[in-house]
Amino acid sequence: MKAHRDRFLQFCSDITGFSPFQLEGTGLVDTYLALIDGVLGPRAAGFHQFVGQVVAAPAEKREGILRATLGSWDLNGPVIRGLISLWYLGVWTQLPDTWYATAGVPKPGPTDPGRTHVPDSTAYIEQLSYRAAGAHPPGARPTGFGSWSLPPVCDETV
Repeated sequence: MKAHRDRFLQFCSDITGFSPFQLEGTGLVDTYLALIDGVLGPRAAGFHQFVGQVVAAPAEKREGILRATLGSWDLNGPVIRGLISLWYLGVWTQLPDTWYATAGVPKPGPTDPGRTHVPDSTAYIEQLSYRAAGAHPPGARPTGFGSWSLPPVCDETV
């Protein structure tokens, strides 16, 4: 299972642009991996096979593979787009109805993992959009009294 998780972590690093170390620091890798498995159900094995193929490809070829898949409407494209959105916004958005019809998987009900929802109480605080902007999520991780008067510090390594 560790190799499975490590491949997923590297894949998430490839699609978000954040290092595995940074993603690990969110504490959400296992939560998001379990979410994807729950959303995809019987299709999870095929998705993880694709993830393994991407991660096994040379680093210089991964971007091309991901771009081609992201632009397609095969079963993996919407899942990857949803996963990117999940990392950056902290919300899982239900896959399009056409995905469920094509995959032969029933649409999620009100308590199923595939519905639009916040999968973890820390997802808002740990979302990547604020990190990418060099900011802090409002109401969480305060920067301290008077910090609003200082110019923002941008991390060019992200």
